[in-house]
Amino acid sequence: MLRSLIRPKTRHGRFLYISLISYLVVGISGCTNPPRREKPPTSVARAMETRAFPGDLKTVLKASINSLQDMDYTIVVLNSDIGLITANRTTEHRKAALTNEKPKDELSDGQKACIAIGAIALIALLISAIFGDDDGKRGNRRGGGDSHPIILGDRGGDNGPDGPRIYRYKVTINLTELSDGKTNVRVSASGEVEQDGKILSTGGVHEPEFFSKFYAGMNQGLFLDENAPLNN
Repeated sequence: MLRSLIRPKTRHGRFLYISLISYLVVGISGCTNPPRREKPPTSVARAMETRAFPGDLKTVLKASINSLQDMDYTIVVLNSDIGLITANRTTEHRKAALTNEKPKDELSDGQKACIAIGAIALIALLISAIFGDDDGKRGNRRGGGDSHPIILGDRGGDNGPDGPRIYRYKVTINLTELSDGKTNVRVSASGEVEQDGKILSTGGVHEPEFFSKFYAGMNQGLFLDENAPLNN
């Protein structure tokens, strides 16, 4: 039984076997994406996203814009009256991981696809074993149906994605001027991954490295502004 599954002797069995292998290769490639991080607790996320800087709203707003531009973001919305900045970036290189914000007990699309692939594979193996043996017996009675191998055309990667992955990130910054000469800055970021016109994943950005880089750029900008030589 096991040998007939692995090395079918009939044309029908070989066809099912090769079709199954091809299907599994394509299907499993969609199940190998690394798991995304879970969203941190609200208090932890807000601590990463929020920081106070010395200076009025206008000064800190300028430093925020400069830091975004240094990170290759394009300013889309700028409202200095309410302290709002929105910026986007599109790239073929991942700049930050996306956080899975789905409930923990909900299966992802990739997990559902893997379960479906496993079920189809099991059914295909059973069909191959049942009908392959029957075809072998009939072929032997006719003088052997095992002499003509099946030649499948090379379809390459027609069924798989062939385009680059496109990463799109969006950053929103809210600034609030405080009473002690400081301005509070809160940054929120999200993104999506697209390939061949299909959205592969979406989610928020909660990597400490991402926020550290942005705030480091702001600190540098504020330092340079404060120590810039005065024009005579």
